Amino acid sequence: MAPEKSTKHLRIVFGGAYHEIDADVLIESLVNYSIVTQEVSVYLSPDSRVNIKIKATQKGSFELLLDIIADAGNTLFVPQNIAYAAGIVTIVGELYKFKKWLSKKGAPERVEHNENSNTVKIKNKKGEIEINQTVFNIYQISEAARESLKKTFTKLKDAKEIENFEIINQDTEEKIFRAEKDDFGPMSSDIGEPEQKKQTIVKRDQDLHLFKIVFKEGHKWEFFYQNNRIYAFIDDHKYLEKVTKGEVAFRNGDRIIADMEIIQVFNETANVFVNDEYHIVEVKKHIPKSRSVQGPLKFIDKDKND
Repeated sequence: MAPEKSTKHLRIVFGGAYHEIDADVLIESLVNYSIVTQEVSVYLSPDSRVNIKIKATQKGSFELLLDIIADAGNTLFVPQNIAYAAGIVTIVGELYKFKKWLSKKGAPERVEHNENSNTVKIKNKKGEIEINQTVFNIYQISEAARESLKKTFTKLKDAKEIENFEIINQDTEEKIFRAEKDDFGPMSSDIGEPEQKKQTIVKRDQDLHLFKIVFKEGHKWEFFYQNNRIYAFIDDHKYLEKVTKGEVAFRNGDRIIADMEIIQVFNETANVFVNDEYHIVEVKKHIPKSRSVQGPLKFIDKDKND
């Protein structure tokens, strides 16, 4: 049985005296809210899919109605999946609140983890905030989420007609997040950002099993590597050119031997560097599976899916 989708209704409010908004401001803010939402969904469930639908506006301050339609894939049980969209919306709101706190109070000086309540208390000389462990983990691990939190306000800070920005639960009228005009500048900057510790590990002659191929440069392919599913960029342009020209044939169970770079980010929670990005820098050998056993290999044409 296909997993049941869950939907959450939101209202995004650009507060001000005008019933209009600059197109660049609108697009920049919504695109980056969408990226943060997608990053949260992937962290919670790697097989998940989230669609954001924009609905009709109403008169007054410029408002947009959004439907967050989420499918957690096969990772969660159905009862959990039903509330999946609500969980995503809550975590996204908490990420925006945490970003606002950092922009006002500055970088953390002390981080305390409470395993019993699954929370993290963050302190510095100007104050403290307690947030959910998942919110903290996503903020630490996902560079895309951090950048998009900032970029949500990049255009807003210069839009004179916009006085505030709100995310509201359309079903309950609960105010999930609110930022005032004075918040836009600090939230679009690196003020308060903790320094991200990164390192790059080079792995030579690694054995990777092909699972999903994407026929578009700059998109990730899917592999099984050391018994784990990973998503990797193919930076070997010569190999990609062969694929484009049809010089490489793929079958289910094919493998490649390749040199790979793994970008790791330091996770404060676990006190360890964790894998964040995979890059295939050189494909040294393509090993087809025996023709005697052959099944379908997943192919994706991003031009058709986008």
